Amino acid sequence: SIWLKCSSEGRAYLFPAALEPHRGVMEPPPLMERSMLAPHGPVLKPKYEQEEEWQEFSERTDTARSHDFGRYCWTYGRDEDEGYLREAVFLEIPLRKDVEAKHIRASLTMKHLTITVSGEPLLDESFEDPTWLNVGESFWELDVKEVKKVKRKVLRYVLYIIMECPKYITRWLFASEKLEDDGRYIDQGDDEDDTIDSRLRMIAKMKEPEPRRDADIWFSETEEEEERWCDSCGSSRVVVMKKHMDATYMKYCNDCPFVSPAKQADLPSGLAKQRDIDEKRARKRRLQARREEARKRMEAEREAGEPDRAEEVPLDYKKGEKARIMTDDNFYNELSQVLHNGDLKWDS
Repeated sequence: SIWLKCSSEGRAYLFPAALEPHRGVMEPPPLMERSMLAPHGPVLKPKYEQEEEWQEFSERTDTARSHDFGRYCWTYGRDEDEGYLREAVFLEIPLRKDVEAKHIRASLTMKHLTITVSGEPLLDESFEDPTWLNVGESFWELDVKEVKKVKRKVLRYVLYIIMECPKYITRWLFASEKLEDDGRYIDQGDDEDDTIDSRLRMIAKMKEPEPRRDADIWFSETEEEEERWCDSCGSSRVVVMKKHMDATYMKYCNDCPFVSPAKQADLPSGLAKQRDIDEKRARKRRLQARREEARKRMEAEREAGEPDRAEEVPLDYKKGEKARIMTDDNFYNELSQVLHNGDLKWDS
């Protein structure tokens, strides 16, 4: 037998009856803290110099990103397991329409994954990192999904991540993904793993941009604007003034007789920098719009032809296993028909 305990947060937990005497000191099961360290919270807006670095980090840690390699594709995200959210890698492999679960054999270890269909190898790959996989709780199932506009059978393998592992699987799943077509390893540049510590360091490194200044907000002049040094000897003992014979403001050096025009700007440094950043962002948006348009054209050209429907699953696939909603009269009629035919017998 079991007994029920409700926490102050409104959660309900079931415990064996043997633990009932200790219900006063029994703590609820710990939440899966690793899943609480998800990278995607409020959207940060760093300063302009860090925008590209943050954009690359956001794309790399996006759980909606799909890594498609033709024969298979995988995504990194969280799976609901008995009310908890657990981090996992979802591996999907398209199958032929005549393949059933009894034809599939899978061998999974922390270093290697082998899948065969009717004795023929379907996938034989080594993992890029052999330290993160929870072999005992990972499982596979058959599903029907739309692959390139065609409904196909898909082998969906849920690879759970060990709770104690600090690494996130966002870059490579199998070692073969790091190889070019000619067998050379891809130059990664930064070999730093995607871990909890690296994500916290990245977030802490981001700096908030300066507040937006309106056109009517002016600040006092700064030394950077005036350039208070002599252009000849470099002395900082200069005086910026405009004498009656000068057409503009001039810099008079107290250590040498050199005189040079003082720097003059239409806007203070803060507004000038803000205007320069706005122009750079506008150029970046135009380039991104062109790239996105070119990508859409390429995808439209690639998908212009009729897709291959040789392995498409029929519309009535497993139609008999789907649940049907009936009214009381319909259920009574169906039950009467089954009893009349002798398909169902009452056990007295």
